[in-house]
Amino acid sequence: STAGLVGEREVKDLPLNGRSYDALLSLNPGIVNYSSERSGGIGTSNSAVGSMFAVSGRRPQENLFLLNGIEYTGASEINVTPGGASGQLLGVEAVREFNVVSENYGAQYGKRPGAQISIVTASGANQPHGSVYEFLRNSAFDARNFFDFGDIPQFERNEFGASAGAAIQRDKTFVFANYEGFRQHLGLSDVTLVPDNNARAGYLPNSSGVLSYVGVAAGAQQLLSLWPVQNGPSLGGGIGEAYSHPLQTIREDFGTTRLDHNFSDTDALFGVFTVDDSQDNTPTANPLSLAFEALREQVASVQETHVFSANALNSARVGYSRASYFFTGQTPVNVPGWVQGDPIGAVVIGGGTASNGASQITGAGTNVGSNLAAVRNLFTYEDHVSLTHGIHRLEAGVWVQRIQNNDNLAQNQYGQASFSSLTSFLAGTVGTFTVVPASTPLGWRSLEAAEYVQDSIRVGNRLEISLGFRVEHSNGMQEAHGRASNYGFDANGVIQTQPAVGNSVFTVNRGKFLPEPRAGLAWDPFGRGKTVIHAGFGLYHAQLDSLSYRLDQNGPFNTTVSLKNVSLNGLSIVPGAAPPSGSLVSPSGIQPDAW
Repeated sequence: STAGLVGEREVKDLPLNGRSYDALLSLNPGIVNYSSERSGGIGTSNSAVGSMFAVSGRRPQENLFLLNGIEYTGASEINVTPGGASGQLLGVEAVREFNVVSENYGAQYGKRPGAQISIVTASGANQPHGSVYEFLRNSAFDARNFFDFGDIPQFERNEFGASAGAAIQRDKTFVFANYEGFRQHLGLSDVTLVPDNNARAGYLPNSSGVLSYVGVAAGAQQLLSLWPVQNGPSLGGGIGEAYSHPLQTIREDFGTTRLDHNFSDTDALFGVFTVDDSQDNTPTANPLSLAFEALREQVASVQETHVFSANALNSARVGYSRASYFFTGQTPVNVPGWVQGDPIGAVVIGGGTASNGASQITGAGTNVGSNLAAVRNLFTYEDHVSLTHGIHRLEAGVWVQRIQNNDNLAQNQYGQASFSSLTSFLAGTVGTFTVVPASTPLGWRSLEAAEYVQDSIRVGNRLEISLGFRVEHSNGMQEAHGRASNYGFDANGVIQTQPAVGNSVFTVNRGKFLPEPRAGLAWDPFGRGKTVIHAGFGLYHAQLDSLSYRLDQNGPFNTTVSLKNVSLNGLSIVPGAAPPSGSLVSPSGIQPDAW
């Protein structure tokens, strides 16, 4: 395998914009920071906001982060990359080192086929040490953006904290603690495409470009208040620009504590607890449509290391990881919602029916992914044995993880009204209305395990060969109360009209036995220690344990229904009542016999 170790000196000394130490991953070959390419950003997307890295061309979701050997998980609707609302991975002062392995790594790594990023936290020492710091950025020297309207937008970012480590009992017991806070107030430079002032009065240009009166339906008149009033140029077709500087706020607090104890020369124990709590309130491209997000990530781990001899070592660790996520859309405008008891939903003009899709006029109302909540719990045990005998270095171990996903990730809970054009909007005719009339939280469970063995053989001073074998297991995705719903296919490959409901979403569990042979070599062709050729082969699998966003969209518990060509006037959905006449069900789910 190829590995990139980043030590404590590099982590603390290299310049980091925002003090997110995972930015140093891109120092390694084949790793690209993909964060700017994803749709949405902080507070505007129901995806995780942590940094995304494509390693050797793989999807960012295929990477696995390990904090002191225990999985460091995030939570969101569609991926579990760790990171707070700031979009960063805080805790620079607490990192002793981190290492990324990719491309044909050994049998001790698994669960995901992408990069394995191992983070090790700092510990105390006999000599007391620590730091106190604050970093400030603001708009005092900012230049005006081309789209800025009026004054330069406000920008103030404070990153501050302290760390300390010392010995409780000299040479025996050590403690280390670190806190880091992040606060940001950022005025965004919004350019919003809005119905222009003529359109608000009911006038649109006809095919000859001459303004003609089309009127404004009562239902549309209410919705017009969901856009700011035009204060920029008209672009034609009843569309104008509105400039504004809505304020985004972010708060994030990170802390970690580590306790080490040496029982003897042969036994050592350490325990670590890490927590990151954050939230943000972010205006979208429409300053009257905001997104609120709250995240909390925690990892607790205990590891005991026993030295049997100079050639035999055993490490056993247990850990608990938890990530919680809440995301919702908000608007300060008081407009009655379409779903009884809920705020107004999403409004799309001149666009498709996709979630928060592109449109001729900037979207309005609340995010289609509003009122989403997820809690992800991981319980992990691993035991690792290392033996050295002659030219052989043998490693073997077992790994077991229990997964609990408790979530409510049904989209369209407030409804989305999609209008084919500005004309149909002013007429109050909805092209497609999509809604989940009543959502049900679900609880997904999975048990995963692996056994592995590997032999690294040193052949002289210039060649090392590694041979390994890993077997992974999964009992699939089970719903805690037998509410796993998924659509199957008939003998002709046609989707069935009614979902199958049971304990599992899979008709066949193909994850019971997943063999993964591994082989690799490292060769120094010249014997000078300057040039090394790596080669390897391996079989890797991705455990499908974060599928909730696909499984929480199905009836009968989270039925998504659509209405075509309905009037805004009188559009009302009552949770628990029969869907309106003419409703169609939109199926979701996953392939029931997926590999």
